[in-house]
Amino acid sequence: MKGKFWMVIPLLLLLNACTPEQQQPQSKPHEQFPYTLQMHHIHMLINHALQMAAQGTDMKIQGEEHGNYMLKQATELLQRAMSGPEMARLHAQGYAKKHSMIITHQLADQATQLFAQMRNMNTTTSDKRSVQMLNHALELAATGSNLVMLGQQGMAGDIDTVMVNHGQSMLGDASRLLQKESKVTAYREVLEELVEMLIGIPDMPIKSKN
Repeated sequence: MKGKFWMVIPLLLLLNACTPEQQQPQSKPHEQFPYTLQMHHIHMLINHALQMAAQGTDMKIQGEEHGNYMLKQATELLQRAMSGPEMARLHAQGYAKKHSMIITHQLADQATQLFAQMRNMNTTTSDKRSVQMLNHALELAATGSNLVMLGQQGMAGDIDTVMVNHGQSMLGDASRLLQKESKVTAYREVLEELVEMLIGIPDMPIKSKN
C-alpha cells in the first residue's frame, strides 16, 4: 500500500500542472485590442502628463523644487506615450493616417511647446495668479477628457453615462475659465489651443489652427 501511495503523487502533480486555468494564455495578442481603445489609453497618458506638468509649474513659481521633478516626469511620460512600442505598432498596422492618430500627434506637439515654456518659469514669473488659473483650466480639461474617454469604453453600464456627462461638464468649465483669463500671452495662446484640442478629442476633433 505504501508503494502505491508514492506512485500516485507524481500523477497528482501532473494533473495539477495541466489545469485549464494554467493552460490559458497569460495575455491576448495586441491585435485583439480595438484601435480606438488603444488610442484612448495613449491619450490618457498624455492627459496625465499635462496634469503633472500643470501641477509642477504651479510649484515652480512658488519656489517648490519638487515642481521641476514633476515637470521632468511629465516630459518623460509624454515621450514614452508617443515613442513607445505601442505607438510604433499602431503605425506599423497602418493607422498612421487615421484622423485620430494625426490629432494625437498634434496634441503631443502642442504639449511639447507648453512644457518648454513651463521649464522657463520660476519665482520671478510675473502674474503668477493668471498662470495658476490657466493651469487649473488645463487640469480640468485633461481630467474631463479622460472621464469622457473612459466612459465611452462602455465597461460599467449606466455609470459610463455619468462619467461622460461629468467629463463634458468639466470641459465646459475649462473653456469658461479660459475666457475669464483674457490677458493675451504666449503661454495662454499655447495652453488655450491645447484645451481646445482636449475638448475636441475624441467626439468632435477640431483642425489645427496652423
